[in-house]
Amino acid sequence: MTRTQFSILLGLILGYLVLQVHWQYEYPGWSETVNITGSLISFERSADMILLARAKDTSIDFFKALGWSHAHDRYVQLCIFRLASQGLLTKHLPYSENLFKQDIKSHQMNLLDSSLKSIPHISPRHLKQLNGYLDGINTYIETHPRPLEFILFNYRPELFTIADVLTIYKFIAYAGLNDICLIVEKLVLEVLRETDNSDLMKMSFSPHLDGLSDELIEVYKTIKDIRPIGDQETSHVPKLTNSNNWAVSGKLSESGSPLLGSDPHMDISKLPNIFYESHYIGEDGYNIFGISAAGAPGIVMGRSKQLAFSITFGMLDMSDYFVENIENMKYERDGRFYPLTERVISIAGKNCYFYETIEGHSIERSLESVQKPIDSGRYLAAKYALTVDADSKIVDTFFSPVMAKNIFEIKKTFSINSLGTNYVVADSDGNIAYQQGGNVPIRKTSNGLLPLPAWNSKNLWQGYLPGEAYHSIINPPEGFVATANNHIQDPEKPVVATFSALSHRVNRINQLLQSKEKLSTEDFKIFQSDTHSLFAEQIVPIVAPHLGSSDIEKELQEWDYVSHLDSRPAAFFKLLHQNLKRNVLLQFFTPERADKYIKYSAYPLYVILHKVLESNNSTLLPPAVLQKTVRDTLAQYKGEKYGELEKIDMNNMLFAGKLPSWLGLDRQNIPTSHCFQCVKVGNPRFSQFGAPIYISQAWRMVTDMGTNVVESILPGGPGGNILSNFYAREIDALIEGTYKKIEL
Repeated sequence: MTRTQFSILLGLILGYLVLQVHWQYEYPGWSETVNITGSLISFERSADMILLARAKDTSIDFFKALGWSHAHDRYVQLCIFRLASQGLLTKHLPYSENLFKQDIKSHQMNLLDSSLKSIPHISPRHLKQLNGYLDGINTYIETHPRPLEFILFNYRPELFTIADVLTIYKFIAYAGLNDICLIVEKLVLEVLRETDNSDLMKMSFSPHLDGLSDELIEVYKTIKDIRPIGDQETSHVPKLTNSNNWAVSGKLSESGSPLLGSDPHMDISKLPNIFYESHYIGEDGYNIFGISAAGAPGIVMGRSKQLAFSITFGMLDMSDYFVENIENMKYERDGRFYPLTERVISIAGKNCYFYETIEGHSIERSLESVQKPIDSGRYLAAKYALTVDADSKIVDTFFSPVMAKNIFEIKKTFSINSLGTNYVVADSDGNIAYQQGGNVPIRKTSNGLLPLPAWNSKNLWQGYLPGEAYHSIINPPEGFVATANNHIQDPEKPVVATFSALSHRVNRINQLLQSKEKLSTEDFKIFQSDTHSLFAEQIVPIVAPHLGSSDIEKELQEWDYVSHLDSRPAAFFKLLHQNLKRNVLLQFFTPERADKYIKYSAYPLYVILHKVLESNNSTLLPPAVLQKTVRDTLAQYKGEKYGELEKIDMNNMLFAGKLPSWLGLDRQNIPTSHCFQCVKVGNPRFSQFGAPIYISQAWRMVTDMGTNVVESILPGGPGGNILSNFYAREIDALIEGTYKKIEL
């Protein structure tokens, strides 16, 4: 490049930055009134940089305002979610193998096709609301310049459509949340077909593998071309695998009114935060603050003057693997063969072949095989609970809380949704409630954890459970409700979950909620920072007989099980836990297999470890394993404090820490006192397509229904624009537990 060319390029970049500053770098008190398809909506930046929208008709203008806000503050993230959900990342971003894998996954799921089929069944009212959201997004796109990132990548976003929005919703629901069910199934399948550890699997996932037979294991051994577990994940979609929510009634609060606490845990290693805070005030009296995700209209969690609501992922089993028998491009049902539907799609210049059955079973193949037509043989096929009915309720699920007056107006709405959730709700009338909700299929021959042969039609799904099948609680006599991804199953109703998080977090929350006679939101803030580990309380006594007399071993035995930043025993326990997990697995698996499972299947492995610890079986947990764990940990530990070991990197979602730090796109080596299976949970890093992630508190909210005040923390802040003066805000607030106040 010549000096003249460089000068011209530099001038263009500086000129663009000036435009960005003029149009997008608002400051507290900045305001603008925008005409969005006939609706005059005023926007104002609060002191905490939240975008406050004011409009007239909440039923429509709310959606227009939210669409414009998403495009304004999260333009890049909004478009990346669309590209990821439709398998278009390699088409518009610089090629990488990770993006190629993710595009393959998205095209296999074929969510866009199911969205297009659902549109004719959406009610006129919902279509009007969705179009209002699109009007907000597209008005912004048409009147503002592209972000710098898209200029660098030469990407020009098209206007958004209803199909785009529905597909983003389902991508978050199935690739981001419910895919955990398939990961567990894949782990079970791989262990059963490649090792002799069926008894370990049966014990770990009892009673859901009671139907396992030698004949079925032999079927698994005939499956060809299984995609490795490490290629299962998606890196450009949020993971809601650890979350907490709780509410107490007025009889347990200092104010006499219900209190609600919410702290969803997602991958916080990417900037901007998956969640986006917004505040809307309507002239018709509606007033709501909460979080949403770019591309998904509605409020996921938040507070109006009448209602506070929060979700955790309910671990409901809404996806399955089946085994398909393929002969000459046809699949078998009860002895007869039917033609597969074939789609040939060019991804990064390579023709890729995707196949589905009439039921929507999507054949899964390795990255190499997907680039050629399918051969005869037996294959795994994934099935997702994608239904017109669930799609048509998407808008209701996330908009009904905006206008609801009390819990009774929305509980039924929450019972059928595409996420598989635990809703906790409180209202200004003094009620609290819990509502489980999802779209769980009816299974006649299994509970969903075992991939079954699809050639026997009795094994196929037989419809979906009605809303009455999900657990529900209103105003419990104990005065509180709490969830933490734990197992929740009404024994009188059909099985809805075959896998769940360990119970240590919810047990600790229940302890805290019963620790005082009367509670306040200040107590809730303390609870959300709690790092007392019941998990450590369980493990330390088991290894204690094998500890020696060194200083750190003595400190561990005297530890209070709280992970302070300056705690040495907390640091030692972190290493001890990692070594114990690996050493337990080495009894059953080769080192290579154990390390692979730790890297790609961390969540179900904790269930296996927990079952081994609970078994009190010296064969499963011999003294030699515990002794080796102590030796390994002593060899690793160098005297560190917990804050020196537990650190977070928060990198820009597009550049992933690859650019120089002086550009300010990333925040790295952030010390944190998050800990495994604490209320303030922080999952050890594991890899998604080779990218490190960290699951921790992505949002915190507390509120007292006797006031109109909400307090929250959003690590990363509202801004997604890398040049914004509110990019990467509130990270210190998360570490220090400093909440901002929003007045409704």
